[in-house]
This record gives sequence, C-alpha cells and structure tokens, in this order.
Amino acid sequence: MKGITRTRHFWIVTAMLAFSACLHYSTPQARLLALSSFPLTRHAVERIIFILPVAGAAFAFGQVGGLVALGIAVLAMLPRVFFLSPSPMDALIETVGVVVVSYLVVWMIEVQEREKRLRQKAIEELETINAIAVAVSQSLDLDAILNRSLAKVLEVIDVLEAKGAIFLLDTGGRKLRLRAKQGLSSTFAEQEAEIPVGECLCGQVARSGEVLFVGDALSDPRHTSCAESEPHSHMCVPLKFGDRVLGVINLYLPAKYQPVLEDWRLFASLGNQLGVAVENARLYENMRFYVRQITRAQEDERKRIARELHDDTAQALIDLSRRLDALSVSGEPLSESGVQRLAEVQGLIERILQGVRRFSRDLRPSVLDDLGLLPALEGLMAEMEEKGVETELKILGDRRRLSPEVELVLFRIVQEALNNVRRHAGASRVVTVVALEEGRVSITVVDNGQGFAVPDRTGDLVTTGKLGLVGMHERARLLGGTLTVQSALGEGTTVAVNVPV
Repeated sequence: MKGITRTRHFWIVTAMLAFSACLHYSTPQARLLALSSFPLTRHAVERIIFILPVAGAAFAFGQVGGLVALGIAVLAMLPRVFFLSPSPMDALIETVGVVVVSYLVVWMIEVQEREKRLRQKAIEELETINAIAVAVSQSLDLDAILNRSLAKVLEVIDVLEAKGAIFLLDTGGRKLRLRAKQGLSSTFAEQEAEIPVGECLCGQVARSGEVLFVGDALSDPRHTSCAESEPHSHMCVPLKFGDRVLGVINLYLPAKYQPVLEDWRLFASLGNQLGVAVENARLYENMRFYVRQITRAQEDERKRIARELHDDTAQALIDLSRRLDALSVSGEPLSESGVQRLAEVQGLIERILQGVRRFSRDLRPSVLDDLGLLPALEGLMAEMEEKGVETELKILGDRRRLSPEVELVLFRIVQEALNNVRRHAGASRVVTVVALEEGRVSITVVDNGQGFAVPDRTGDLVTTGKLGLVGMHERARLLGGTLTVQSALGEGTTVAVNVPV
C-alpha cells in the first residue's frame, strides 16, 4: 500500500475523485442546456464525470484499482441521492447507470490489458527462445553450449537467487552426470555429480520425460539428495530430442516462486531446444572423433609410405646409380653411343631419386618428427624460394617444441596455405608469422597474390571447389582452434590459424 501511495498515478486519481465530488456537491442542480427537452441535469453530468477517475485507476492499477475507485465514487454519490436530491429515484437510476457503465469500462480496460500482457508474454517467450538459440549456435562444443545456455536461462527467468544445473544421461542411460552449474557450490558438484535414473527429482524427470515443479523441495519425500540446505523450490525440465530424454536442467528457485501456465510451456520449449542442441553437439563430437581417427590413420599411412620410399625405393635407386657408375669405370670399352645412353640413364635415375625424396618429404618430412615445427616450416619456405617466391619467416616468442599432434596439424595447414600460394595466387612474396604465446599458438600466412572472393560461410567453400580450405578449417577445429581467411580480388590473401596448446 505504501508503494502505491508514493506513485504519481495514485495522487492523480485521488485528485480526480476529489474534484468530481466537489463539483457534485458544490453546484446547484440545473439543466445542462436551457432546453426543457434536454434530459440531463447538471448533476447527471457530474455523475458521468466520475467515470473518468475510475477509468484512470483501472489503467494505472488494473481491475482491482478500478473497482476500488468505483466503490469510492459510489460512496461519494449516494449521500446526494438519498439526502439532497429533490428526485431521489431519478438520482438513484442515474447513479446505477454510471456504476454499470463504469464497471463495463473497467472490464474492457482489463480485457485490453490482459491481451496486452499475453502479447508481451508471447514476445518475451520468443525473445527467450531466440536468446537460447543464439547461445547454442555460437559453438558446437558441448560444455560451452551447456554453460552458455544455463546462464541465459537464469538470466531470462530474472528471479533473484536463482541457481541451476544441467545433467546429461550417460551412454548406458542409467545415470545423470553433472555437466554444468551456475551459482551452486563445489559441495553440490561433489555430492550430486551422479544421480541414478529414477532417484530424486531429476532422476524421476529423466524417467518420465515431463516437466516437474516442487514448491517446497526440502519437505518433498521424492527429494532424496540435495546439497542445498536453504528452503527452495525446484523446476526440473527434461532435455528431449524427439521422444528420447538426453538429460535434465534443474533450476533452484526461491521457495516463494510460483510458475504460471506460460512458464511451463516456456520451460518445455527450452528443454526441447536444448535437447536438439545437445544431440547436435554429440553428433559433432562423434564426427570430430572419427575425423581425428581418420586423420591419424592417414598420417600413419603417409609416414609408412614415406619411410618405404626413403628406405626401399630411394636406396634401390642409389644402388642402381652406383652400379652404373661402376659399369662406366670398369675398364670395359663402351661405344660413344653407349656412354651417352649410360649418362642419360644416370641423369634419369638422379631425377627420379630427387622426385622420390621430394615426394617422401611432402608425405611426412622427417625434420618435423626429429626437430619440430619451426625447422619444418623453414624447409617449406626454402622450397618456396626455390620456386621463385620471395619468403620471410618471423618467429615471435620463445622457440619451443609442441605436442606431436599440434605440430603436425599446424604444419599441414601452413603446407596447404603455401601450396595454394604457389598454385593459384600468382604471388611474388609470402610472409609467415608464428606467434608462440602462453597457452596459444597462432600462425599467419600473408601473400601479395591475386586474391579471391571469400564466401560468407565455411560450408560454401565446398560448392566453390575450395576443398583445401575446408580441410584447413577442419584441421584447426580438431585442435579446438579457429582458422580465418581474408582475401579480396587483387589484394592478396591472409590465412590465420589460432589454436590452444
């Protein structure tokens, strides 16, 4: 009540009621117009004026406020009806008419405001769902999706002291495992790291697949485990993909929180949306696992072929070249044409040997395994110099070895970028910058070639035939990193990869 009396609208409505009452009692009764046929007296008009503060109260304070103002207006009009009016019956009829019209006005205003609230609620629900959609679309990393989505859900609930946790079913579908939490203690993470399906509130929701709300969680017999001792309510929402339950989002809300029907629908929609996001993230994780396994198998096969080329084919060519050398110095006379043919064969063997060595180096340079990424990059830059392209390699930070997987992926990305420069860019100069930072490594390859129009989406690279760039993107993602390509026609190309180490 104190809050209402401090508002401007309260005093405006009060002033309107007081003014209407003063006007009602301070003026003599007379016809509004000097016509005997005009039916309304001045007091009838003044009674009609009482509708204005009633309508104002209904707009400012809702249906209850309008009815309270109507009651005050009736109390203000009744003394005139029974004690002062020369025509009490007419005055009573006029008063009843004003009351009926005022009630209809209050009812119409309430209907309008209710529709307005429903529209606003629908807009808020759409905004909430859109905010969650944006949150889950910013990443395909499952943990990032869950933490970002949980934070957004708590934000849109806009309830003080709201906390939350997300549990996902394990592969066997028997236990819920904690994957994300907001506002909850470390004790909670220890005690409720796993919840068997069917136990406690979350486990029952995982089994039933239905939204569950419990107003007093601590006194509910189904609530068998909880690390939060303060009184609170629970809203448990299943994360569903189709008919399958993938997990549960458990919201810890104040004990006085009471959801309305729209809240139930909103939470169910959010659960379905998060379920789709979880399924997509799991599919992406599986895809990344298979891609990583395929990539490792490819690299193992490259390594094997490179070793066989170096140990078998190259050695056989060297042995053949030596035998030819021995034949030429054996003392046995050879014709001039025979000497010439022998020299041609030796030259052919030498070129084949160089090609085999180059092919072996491209498949898997031994310097990468023996000395590391930086010497291997220096070798790539030397090859570019041999092909007539001016190069520069800049190393920022302390030179150090990285894990074999990181070094291999970064080497392949730079190798593909330089191959693109050599084959397509028509560049005369390329600069490679390696920045070794604490916890991260970034490599940038910049050329002054002809450039190209970069598609807006990575997926469009496939349709445009730029599969090498697609492979570079995928390799960067295998390490949890990012790859960006900036280019324009006639302005060269910049390829930048940034990965955590």
